[in-house]
Amino acid sequence: MRFEEIKAAVLKLDQSEQKRLMIEVLTEIMPYVCTDDACLDKIRSFVNKETIRTYREQHMDGI
Repeated sequence: MRFEEIKAAVLKLDQSEQKRLMIEVLTEIMPYVCTDDACLDKIRSFVNKETIRTYREQHMDGI
């Protein structure tokens, strides 16, 4: 499969399967492919304080 085919297939998955992919697959390959500052900065941007604040507000801070 080519990259574009894989990307299209992933985007067609339902949200729960996309989340599962993020949790199970990306965590396995991350140590091998994300070894430079640019990649690490991009990953950090996904988990910024604003994103966490919004999630915590929606879920009442885990209560």
